[in-house]
Amino acid sequence: MRAVSNPESAGDLREIELRRHLQMMARSVEHAETGSCLTMILRSAASDPAKALIAMKGALQQAGLRAKVILARLDPDDELRQLCTSLSDLAPNVPAPELIRWARNPRLLDAHEQVIYGASMCWSGDAIRREADRRNALNLFDAEAPDTARLGRLAFTALWAASSPMPDRYLNGSFAARPYGALEQTVAEPVSVSPSVPGPQGWPLLRH
Repeated sequence: MRAVSNPESAGDLREIELRRHLQMMARSVEHAETGSCLTMILRSAASDPAKALIAMKGALQQAGLRAKVILARLDPDDELRQLCTSLSDLAPNVPAPELIRWARNPRLLDAHEQVIYGASMCWSGDAIRREADRRNALNLFDAEAPDTARLGRLAFTALWAASSPMPDRYLNGSFAARPYGALEQTVAEPVSVSPSVPGPQGWPLLRH
């Protein structure tokens, strides 16, 4: 079943979308298998799926769920710190670099935001390079789409391989003082992925 949210205003969009992510995450908890992993491709730690994960960390822990995240931006600092802490709390025995990566190469920004909540539940948003105030208001929530979820997992695996490790100062919670809105410099680097998984030219797999 596919649910499309297309509210009239940007404020309504964010409120409804966050609520939908909380609902999808709650469903993933209900149907979770211990050790399962949610995967997220997000513009930043301020994206609604990241907020939902932080808010539901306790329920995810009880269900034995963990998560892996790819971010395109390393700000805002407070949200990033909370996200890194939540990911580590969900998988305390897994090194932080194996839970979060940085899609720093500009070539990767054509990928769409996506979350795979389980074997058949997923969400697809706008391209991660697009500014938040210029984003497409059409967000796709699929609750019964195992084939789409499988393609989403392939896309995540490919993007994870092409992304960079998170700088240690972020993983350690040591955020250097920077001007408001300042970003890390993005440097175009060669993208190398396994031939057995889709490459950057194949993204996004969930939307066209």
